[in-house]
Amino acid sequence: MASTKVLAGILLAVSVLAACVRRPPHLVPPAGHVEAVEGYGSASIAGADASVKGKFGFVFRRPGLGRIEAVDPIGRTAFLIVVRGERAWFALPGRKVYAEDAAAVMMERFLGVALLPDEAVRLLSGIWGDGESGWSVEAGAGGHVDRGVCGEYSFTVLRYFPGDGVPREIALEGPGTSGRVKVLKLGFNPPPRDEVFAADFTRVFALKTWEEILELLDR
Repeated sequence: MASTKVLAGILLAVSVLAACVRRPPHLVPPAGHVEAVEGYGSASIAGADASVKGKFGFVFRRPGLGRIEAVDPIGRTAFLIVVRGERAWFALPGRKVYAEDAAAVMMERFLGVALLPDEAVRLLSGIWGDGESGWSVEAGAGGHVDRGVCGEYSFTVLRYFPGDGVPREIALEGPGTSGRVKVLKLGFNPPPRDEVFAADFTRVFALKTWEEILELLDR
């Protein structure tokens, strides 16, 4: 998790990506299957080697697609994470470089918890079917997602949006790391946009190791 420490400097400079409502909206997941979620959130995660705080946009779609994007105060992308299946890419557009790794590894670097896109859809929608993924999930009084454990990782829903059990604030725990994610804005089943999950930057950006990425972030 030493890698997450460097991300803090970027995230602290992230501006609000949209005008966040002062009062949480009333959210009810669609009656059918939730295939995707899209919105904005804030992260505050800390540990022995981690310190992450800031806002980000996200899109997660089944099966195995994800995009997390942080922007600086003037609207430029500070960093970008794209997940496709078992692989993920972390890009620094300003440096024209990227790193590639396993999806779980890249998500852990950002959140402190190896939460994959399909699992993020289940968690953020509040709908987690029996036997889905390797997480052991507990339901709250209303039958909605309340807590989950997978090996050394765990999440606990602290608050819900008004409506029908959609998580608004989530506590995360990983090896030597703990923190919270707050969902500021959320939508269900946005229209499919394949270009959102494209990793076209790999054609023109230079491939770096994660250690080399960290060195660039330190400068």
